[in-house]
Amino acid sequence: MNKPKKYIFGIDIVAGFLLIFSFFLIIFIPMNSKSTLWKDYRILFLPMEADEPAILQAAEESGITGIISSQTIESRFTDFEEKGYTGFPFTDKERYAQWFINDQENIRYMYIPSEKYITKTFFRFLKQNTEFFYIENNSPFSIFQFGTALIFFILSFFYTSRKKTYLTAALPFVIYAGFQKGILALSSSILIMYTIAFWIEAIGSSLKFTREQLLSRIKKNPLLVFFPFVALIIAKFNSNISLVLFAFALSVSASMTYIIERLSFFIEERIDTQKIHKTIRAYVMNPESVAKFWHTRHLLIVSSCAVLFIGFSALFLYFSFNKTLKAYKNILYLPVPESSVGISGFSKKAFDELKNIRTGDELPDLGNLISDVWNAKVIPFTRVDLSPQEKDRVSFNDFSVDEKGVVTEQTGLVFSLDDEFIKSVISFRASPSIEDLLYSQGRFITASYAPKKFPLNRYNSAALLVALVSAIMPLMIILLRVFEK
Repeated sequence: MNKPKKYIFGIDIVAGFLLIFSFFLIIFIPMNSKSTLWKDYRILFLPMEADEPAILQAAEESGITGIISSQTIESRFTDFEEKGYTGFPFTDKERYAQWFINDQENIRYMYIPSEKYITKTFFRFLKQNTEFFYIENNSPFSIFQFGTALIFFILSFFYTSRKKTYLTAALPFVIYAGFQKGILALSSSILIMYTIAFWIEAIGSSLKFTREQLLSRIKKNPLLVFFPFVALIIAKFNSNISLVLFAFALSVSASMTYIIERLSFFIEERIDTQKIHKTIRAYVMNPESVAKFWHTRHLLIVSSCAVLFIGFSALFLYFSFNKTLKAYKNILYLPVPESSVGISGFSKKAFDELKNIRTGDELPDLGNLISDVWNAKVIPFTRVDLSPQEKDRVSFNDFSVDEKGVVTEQTGLVFSLDDEFIKSVISFRASPSIEDLLYSQGRFITASYAPKKFPLNRYNSAALLVALVSAIMPLMIILLRVFEK
């Protein structure tokens, strides 16, 4: 018996490349997208009229400590104000307060350490006691969405006839659902998995179809063509990045299914060549079988699950996160990192570079605290006509007269703005304070107000409405099958 020839087809190589490339991006893009603006901190957005002391107390009762809020402003300026150091060259208090208060958009900010887990109790308190709020998310993965998609995948897998094909085609969308947060991301994931099961039952039968029979089946079931586009549009409504990753998930699905089917084909061909009697594939003969497919009971179960999973998950996510802050085009203005020095750490050299990169429009930074402490120390020993900021070292000589009337000059008090001084100022800073946040960045950094787009629409009423409308699609399949009887 002749052995089958071995071929390497270009399309096989392309499929392998697409599989690796697309799968890598589905994981890499969400994992490496910067989910928080500031390292080690996440911003809590609140309405201006929010009861800040009550929120801080609720957070502390939930074990969330170290929150930086406007309540920390006084501790930053108390020592300087007691000595009368309130004007130039000291930090402007009102400018400093802009770290926490945005009068133009009627928003206040709190900075929560990323290591602190936002408990259900605290989250519930915010929902019950604020008009709206938004917390920066520091995790790219949603356990709830992943779990929901996985359960639906398992149920669909159980009721599909070609399980191997469904496994390779639908599994990428379980991963997609976990890494793309939002009502519509999960809805599009469930809908496309349902569509894949539908397509597999339509064209993946063990019976062979002629080209005319296959086209006839698709024409009599137009939703086969309609569903994939609906899922794609729903993903776009979640966000642009969701659409891109959805396309990559489709690429993984198609390439992995192709590779597995090709391997199965070659294995079956090899086995078939060793048989005396070749495998016979039966053709569809009954015209009714062309239009009608999938066991009715299985179709009704999977379709009902799709409706319930889309509807339940959409309602759950909506009522969990529906008090999200609203903004025009989802753009908010807030304090963001602007420039950073090229030297890591907090040395005198880095401090000098910080002064060079400032433009004058920034918010007070860690360097301002160092300058304030320096000025407070040296002003009493500096000439009135000389700014303390012009000198990095201040000293004076002390003179004493002994019993013989001899005048002796001695070195007096010395202040030096060097590495040790900077280290001392940072070590003894008030905490919690905005200086904690700036210090956690690992180097001197400037900050200013800038626009930033946030995913504020992922759990709003419009997303809920679109999700519930998409749940009608599987319901239509149920109704069509019921009325066919």
